[in-house]
Amino acid sequence: MSGQPTALVTGAVGALAAPLIAELEGAGWRLALLSKGPVERLRERYPERSTASVDLTDEPAARKVIARLEQEVGGFDAVVNLAGGYAQHAAVDVRLEQLHQQLAINLSSTVVATTAVLPGMLERGRGTIVGIAGAAAVDGAARSAAYAAAKAAVVAYLRSLDRELAAQDVRALVVYPMGTLDTPANRDALPEADPSGWIATTTLAAAIVHAMTLGPRARFLELKVWPDPS
Repeated sequence: MSGQPTALVTGAVGALAAPLIAELEGAGWRLALLSKGPVERLRERYPERSTASVDLTDEPAARKVIARLEQEVGGFDAVVNLAGGYAQHAAVDVRLEQLHQQLAINLSSTVVATTAVLPGMLERGRGTIVGIAGAAAVDGAARSAAYAAAKAAVVAYLRSLDRELAAQDVRALVVYPMGTLDTPANRDALPEADPSGWIATTTLAAAIVHAMTLGPRARFLELKVWPDPS
């Protein structure tokens, strides 16, 4: 890859976003940052970056915004799909509303952002598509059936893209945090838990960037990161 690589990062105000953005920029990437919340938050945190706010489940609006960002940075070599969300529901309480919500914020957001940048990647003959799965997508999780189903759908989507597009040098990377992330929200939600056995977001971010920037003749298709209890 010649020149400065570029990436679109969605969910850019989430807990994993800050360390990942720092890692990517430290590795020489130019970024466009997208979030659903007020764009002022992004502009305050990341001045002089290409930033925008849009709901990725609103496909027409999202495509318009992403097209503008792509023009600003001169095309995308990668899209890092951090946008997503989690919710717990007892099995007997899951209705289509809960399932549709999890599919929208996890799967639909990934599909919309990815398909918006794919034409440019295919035209340039290169690209990396990163998506976040999790242990629930592999093993399921109690009280998380809708979430687990949505994340498993993300895995199937990305694997399918890789099978279709790898021959054109557009590849997918599925990231599995195989434990609880050490975030302020998780510390608030689990005040009795010991976060020393959780995955540090800085470590996960470093692993993702390493997987994205591996040298020639080798690559990651999946990246599973476990907590280190030691």
